[in-house]
Amino acid sequence: MHTPITPRVLALNTPSRQQLVRLFGITALTALTLTLMACATKIAAPTQELALSRAAIEAAARAGAAELAPTELNIARQKQVMADTAMTQEQYDRALLLSNEVQVDARLAEAKARSTRANRAAGEIREDGRVLRQEINRAQ
Repeated sequence: MHTPITPRVLALNTPSRQQLVRLFGITALTALTLTLMACATKIAAPTQELALSRAAIEAAARAGAAELAPTELNIARQKQVMADTAMTQEQYDRALLLSNEVQVDARLAEAKARSTRANRAAGEIREDGRVLRQEINRAQ
């Protein structure tokens, strides 16, 4: 014989006002603690990264980026100024982020300058080959 199964209905207790205030207080205290912990864990001054970013800008300038990739080089230089400012304001995390961006932007400027220079050289070689072929054809 089958006994009919009747579902049980669980009564959900609605939290009281006091429980809600306590829960809110715990949440706020946890958020405050996490914020204070984040502020307390300062990173070291990124002096090495800033030196690397300056060196990357100099390498890009030596590669001719001022003439061949001025936009990219200017972006790198502007970010370097912002990184130096962040460093003086002891915003080391921002200075680190910006110095990494400077290195990437400066390397892009350098690569673009080298690529442009290589493309120009290849074009000159192609033109020299074309002229040489014309002279050979005339001589025959």
